[in-house]
Amino acid sequence: MKAIYYVGKCLFIMAVYLIEPSLSRAQVSRGVDWVHGLGGNASSLEGVDNFFFGERRIIAPNRWSYTTNTGIHNMGIDVDNRTGGGTRTGRIGIGHSLGGTAIRQVSLWGSSWRGVVTMGSPLRGAQISTSASDGTNTAFVDNGRERMMAGPSVGSAVSPPIWPNLGLEFTFIQPLATLYSEGIAKWVNKKLMDSFGLEGQTAVDLKPGSTYQNSIVNQTSSVPKIFIWGNENYPILWKVVGTYAIWDSETNGVNLASDVANLYNAAVNGEEFQSWANLPMHGFHQWRKGKWEEGRNWMNTDSNEGWRHVIGASYTEYLSWYETVVTCDSYQWQACYASSPPPGYCDDYCTDQVFHSIVIYHDLPSDGVVPAASQRNIDGAWQGHHREAPGINHGEFKIPDRIQSQLNWVFDNGDGTDVFGIDRR
Repeated sequence: MKAIYYVGKCLFIMAVYLIEPSLSRAQVSRGVDWVHGLGGNASSLEGVDNFFFGERRIIAPNRWSYTTNTGIHNMGIDVDNRTGGGTRTGRIGIGHSLGGTAIRQVSLWGSSWRGVVTMGSPLRGAQISTSASDGTNTAFVDNGRERMMAGPSVGSAVSPPIWPNLGLEFTFIQPLATLYSEGIAKWVNKKLMDSFGLEGQTAVDLKPGSTYQNSIVNQTSSVPKIFIWGNENYPILWKVVGTYAIWDSETNGVNLASDVANLYNAAVNGEEFQSWANLPMHGFHQWRKGKWEEGRNWMNTDSNEGWRHVIGASYTEYLSWYETVVTCDSYQWQACYASSPPPGYCDDYCTDQVFHSIVIYHDLPSDGVVPAASQRNIDGAWQGHHREAPGINHGEFKIPDRIQSQLNWVFDNGDGTDVFGIDRR
């Protein structure tokens, strides 16, 4: 009887052991090579690495500092050498931003990872690289500076007083120093551009339609792939600013924009009140009100639209054509031909060229830096499974709690769908 009990207990324990993976989070016992993005280093993905090393059975995760400004091809060579060449065939390669494009490059040379993941990677290039060199980004900054200085340059009737051209100390966030004298548009743009590190041959390679982009668009490899693409929502600029420049928090960026807009709106309301309280000066105060509205509206809406234009998520396309319209009936045609005209005369006489034009407004999803189409390698041959990361901006791929659910899905092999082609173990 004891023997039967013992055997039954063993069978029960074995059953629990076998069933357990379906009752708790399945673990992946594979190595991971974390590859940082443009301007990054070995510590860029340290938080994500440490978090998942504690959560999942990741074997010997690797993080190295790679050279990112000498071209995507050269970064690929660096990644290839440091991740061990043929020894990485049982590992997973996970790359953020430019790191994903380097991983793609390595996969095209063979001896690739068991599977690869790109996060917010500009697989079809990054329009921001073009904007940085063709004047688009400069125009964005200049417009922001002009709009934000319109109110302070004429003064305000509200308290505390804002004297013309002097500025108001804005102390709740130290890096801003003096809001008006430096220009928030310039500060924001410099912070982001410095973070992205667009320079050297890499900046050239990242331009859509560049020699590098055209050479790689039709190349592919058989390695299983997942493209995680960020889809950030409004206010997209200020969320990216918060993530990159204000303590890794998109909320801080949104709060900054809101506080500045509210400051300008207070001046708007003050001018509106004074315009009616002092009727002889009504027109003057309405004029100053309009100046402060320029800055408020830039902070609330126009800055976001301008930034989306810089990154290529919003653009306008103009199409035009001529339509040939017949103006003669059959009798008029016959009469024309009966007059024995020179060749082509009747065609010109009986037709008009009518001009048409349309404007197409393109409004595309993005992670605040790279449009979704590039993150998903649309129209590119190197394809895999596309996984949206709703509400995630480009910088948040480096923040563990923001990307946790997406990478858990990856490590669970698509929640058991086998979309990644890697077994859960």
